[in-house]
Amino acid sequence: MSVETVAKDIEHFERLLEESARTHGHLCPGQVLGVKMSLCGLRKVGIAEPKGSDRKTLIVYVETDRCATDAIQSVTGCSLGKRTMKFMDYGKMAATFMNLKTGAAVRVVAREDAREKARLHFPEIQDKYKAQMEAYRIMPDDELFEVMEVRLSIKPEDMPGRPLRRVRCEECGEYVQDKREVSIGGRLLCRACVSGGYYSAKDFFKEGIMQKSHNEIQIRSKLWIETGGEPVFGRGRRFLLEAIDTYGSINQASRSVNISYRKAWSYIKSMEERLGIKLVERRAGGRNGGGASLTQEAREFLEKFKAMEQGIKEIVDERFGNIFKGGPHV
Repeated sequence: MSVETVAKDIEHFERLLEESARTHGHLCPGQVLGVKMSLCGLRKVGIAEPKGSDRKTLIVYVETDRCATDAIQSVTGCSLGKRTMKFMDYGKMAATFMNLKTGAAVRVVAREDAREKARLHFPEIQDKYKAQMEAYRIMPDDELFEVMEVRLSIKPEDMPGRPLRRVRCEECGEYVQDKREVSIGGRLLCRACVSGGYYSAKDFFKEGIMQKSHNEIQIRSKLWIETGGEPVFGRGRRFLLEAIDTYGSINQASRSVNISYRKAWSYIKSMEERLGIKLVERRAGGRNGGGASLTQEAREFLEKFKAMEQGIKEIVDERFGNIFKGGPHV
């Protein structure tokens, strides 16, 4: 490689790093790693102009929500809003780059020993972060990263473009797009209603709802069972049991309600121990395959719980209608 080529590569890298730091707000070791990780991944999958002629050819999966992700977005032009960047919450300093035209994909993982090697490059710098930042600039890719060829199969609903469909959650009434809904017992539900959302409403009547007519306002109630002051059964775990009944598999059921197999199995064991009844029968694999099914006790328990839910709903609806006959305004 000629001196001129090396100089141009360094100039290109420094320009990308400057743009990334400007986007991120400051320069840090994560920015340097993210820029070099991007350049490595793009080169390996044959993407030369990620923001130009190749802008519709690249998809990136990032596994961390820290500094390096801002750098990857800055270099590649990929973003969540364009649906060309996918966030996998693994907490790992890693990213996968895919060329949609060729199908080539590589996963680039930051080496843990790069931290220690960085100190050897600049032992005179006392601040370890400054030492890492300077060392990462000059360390070769094979000292910074492990690169593996991988295979990706992207579902149509995860590709860039317009949503394939929108459906209304039958529980909360909000709309779900990109096939993120869950079908449980013949009902289409959003994932928040199935496994619990990350938020809870601060006020019962929101400003937007207060302006609607009385006929559009709904009251919602929630029922759960506790033992020893701890919740043991509620809507989310009802959905899990119903999914097991639908799919005949704990693994498929856990995926459908957006939780891990381990978490689903821990829920089942906890419910059985604290309710004192057997809920799920598992069948070992073999020629006919394994699976799971609900016990008769579980079916009876579910019917009783759903009857309680319906009864509470009827009582709350009646009281709501009586109290707020003239609307929610006081």
